[in-house]
Amino acid sequence: MKVAIAQITPETANKGANLEKMRRFVIDSAQQGAELVVFPELALTGYHCGDRFFAMAEEIPGPSTDFFVQLAKANQIYIIWGMVEKTLPGMLYNAAALVGPEGYIGNWRKNTLPGHATDLSGPGAFPDRRYFKNGSGLEVYDTAIGRIGVLICYDIFFPELARLLTLKGADMIVGISGSPDFEKDIFEPIVKVRAMENTVDFIYTNLVGLEGETHYWGGGCIIAAGDRDSKIPGSPLICKAPYTGEGITLGILDNRNKSIRASFPVLRDITTSMYDNLKSAHEKLV
Repeated sequence: MKVAIAQITPETANKGANLEKMRRFVIDSAQQGAELVVFPELALTGYHCGDRFFAMAEEIPGPSTDFFVQLAKANQIYIIWGMVEKTLPGMLYNAAALVGPEGYIGNWRKNTLPGHATDLSGPGAFPDRRYFKNGSGLEVYDTAIGRIGVLICYDIFFPELARLLTLKGADMIVGISGSPDFEKDIFEPIVKVRAMENTVDFIYTNLVGLEGETHYWGGGCIIAAGDRDSKIPGSPLICKAPYTGEGITLGILDNRNKSIRASFPVLRDITTSMYDNLKSAHEKLV
C-alpha cells in the first residue's frame, strides 16, 4: 500500500485557503498511486487561532468532512486530517477525522493536552488546555486498506495509548502533530520506539514552516513494524519527509508486522498483571 505524508504550513484561521491546498495535495497523492494521505494536527485551521477557534470549529461530520468525502470518492483515496471539532456550544476538541471512498468513517480526539507554557506567548505556547477538552477512548476503524488508529501529537508521548490501539487490532498507527523545532529531538526517537515496542507500522506527519512565531520542523516519516530478514522491530525507515518545505512524501507498506511478530513476540509476552500493577501504582499517586 502506498501512503502519502502531506506536510503543510497552514494559514491561521483561513480554512478556505487550507482546504484548497489540501485538495491539491490529495489529488497529487492519488495521481501518484497513494491509497492513503495523512495531514498534520490542526492542518485545517492552524494552531494559533486563539479565540477564533470557536468560529473555526465544526461538527464531525460537517462541512469540511463533506468536502473531504467528495474528494476521497472522486480520487479513490483515504484521507486523515487534523481539525477543531465542536459538540455542545463552547465545547471544542483537538480532533482528527478519517474518510474514504465509502464516505465518512470515524474520528479521534486528542486524549492528552499539553500544558507547557500555555500562559505565555511565543513558539512554545501550546493553547490546548485553554481551548480544548480532553478526548477519551481511542477507536480503531476497519477500512479496505487495513485497521487504522490515530494519535494526536502529545498522545504519542504515552506508550499506553499506542499499545491500546495495537491491542485493539490496529494494522497501522498514524501520528499527526503540530510540533515546533525544539521538539524535533524528542519526537523522532519516540515515533520509532512506538513502532518497535508494538511491532506495528507507524505513519507520522507534522506541520512545517512558520505560523506566527512558531516554526514547525516537518520531518514526517513511515517506520515499518519490523524487518523480516534482520528480525529487528521498528524498522526499516521506509521514507522520510524533509525538515523544510511543503509537499508530499511517499512510502510503501506491506504488512510486515504479520511476520515480525513471530520473531519478536512482544505482544504475546504482555501479561494482564503488568497493567494491574501499573494501575495500582498509579492509583497511589492520585
